[in-house]
Amino acid sequence: MNKQSTYQKRLIYKRLHSLERFNEWEKNHIDKNEEYQRLAAVFGIYDLIPEKARQREVNVNGIMKMRKALSCLK
Repeated sequence: MNKQSTYQKRLIYKRLHSLERFNEWEKNHIDKNEEYQRLAAVFGIYDLIPEKARQREVNVNGIMKMRKALSCLK
């Protein structure tokens, strides 16, 4: 296994672990009945995107390519 694949494997593991921690945190901190909290979180994340990036035209080619690549997992 080369250094690049080892690095990528560690990076994926780290991100997966972070998502698992977030899911656990979310269970304990977000009231499932409070939809406005979720909406506020989405807008909070949107605000983190630089203004210049928000003004660009949406390009879904990457999404379509990823869906095609992942379709073999079904």
